[in-house]
Amino acid sequence: MPRDLDLDFEFQDDEVRERPVRPARSAQHRENNAGRGHSRGPASSRRKKNDTTSIIILAVEIVVFIALVALFFVLKGKIVDGDTSADSSQSASAEAGTSSNGVNVENDQFTLTCTKVQLVMDAENSTAAIVYFTFVNKTDTPLAMNAVFPASVKQNGVDCPEDTNLTDPPAEIANKDMQVSAGQSVECAYAFKLADQTSPLTLTIHDNYSTFQDIGSTEIPIS
Repeated sequence: MPRDLDLDFEFQDDEVRERPVRPARSAQHRENNAGRGHSRGPASSRRKKNDTTSIIILAVEIVVFIALVALFFVLKGKIVDGDTSADSSQSASAEAGTSSNGVNVENDQFTLTCTKVQLVMDAENSTAAIVYFTFVNKTDTPLAMNAVFPASVKQNGVDCPEDTNLTDPPAEIANKDMQVSAGQSVECAYAFKLADQTSPLTLTIHDNYSTFQDIGSTEIPIS
């Protein structure tokens, strides 16, 4: 590309004399310089593109890393919340003294396990249900099952009378009123007069010792 030269004129004796001018660079020299300039252009462009690509990749890696860290803490929080909920449920179950079947009781004071339900005919030729339990007293005070965990049965939402008259009552029915010493167990039972032989029974256990509330209930099919 042409380049303007600097000219310096001196005026002397009304004559214009031009000062010597530095020799201009040869055309070949300028062409070589121009060639080198053009040769640097693409390389510089590639370096800029590579730098931009590296920055983009680094930014993506940082974003992915942050997302993974956030996901880790979210999952950890859910796991902790799940463990806390499970612990709370177990604590609540322990405080209520109920197990998964809704009528069995296990705590640091007592154990009550429903072992079976038997249908019989009473002295009036009516259907009756005998509900058998195993009762364990873990306290230092002698206690009877009937005083701690009395049971009730409903059929179609109506209470079934407990005072059924059995022709040959099992000994376990009398055992529900037997006081059991600390660490001892007893097999006991309740007998209920039923309204019919097909409707399911709803067995409920009442805590008459500490909470004074119904602490377990379950439905028992009989047909």
